[in-house]
Amino acid sequence: QELARTAGRAVVRFTVRPSGGGSPFACEGFEGMSLKDVAEHGTGLGAKLLGEYIECACSGVMACSTCHVYVDPDWYPRVGDPSDAEMDMLELAYDPGETSRLGCQLKLSADMDGMTVSIPAGANNMFDFIPFE
Repeated sequence: QELARTAGRAVVRFTVRPSGGGSPFACEGFEGMSLKDVAEHGTGLGAKLLGEYIECACSGVMACSTCHVYVDPDWYPRVGDPSDAEMDMLELAYDPGETSRLGCQLKLSADMDGMTVSIPAGANNMFDFIPFE
């Protein structure tokens, strides 16, 4: 956090909407951080709450989909489409949608300040699933 601050990285504020009608909450991180980084290393109540909603079981190597979020459709063009590898994992995520992204791959940028993401109602932890027949 201190390195990002001293390097002149912008603070990016965003809102998280929990599933099931929970109250939306504010989060913030520095540009260049992923949502996973905010959940694991961010400061403040918002970062702590985000960490309770996204598990990040695979430590960010796109092998579990437990950090799956929905980006608000108005913000999706600024966030951008997932890579092919991310899309492969999103296909296995809980109830993927048109604006689904993995939080470990969604890197904050200054133009995302004010963005809203929503948390799915469940998670599929593909990290522990190894299909052998």
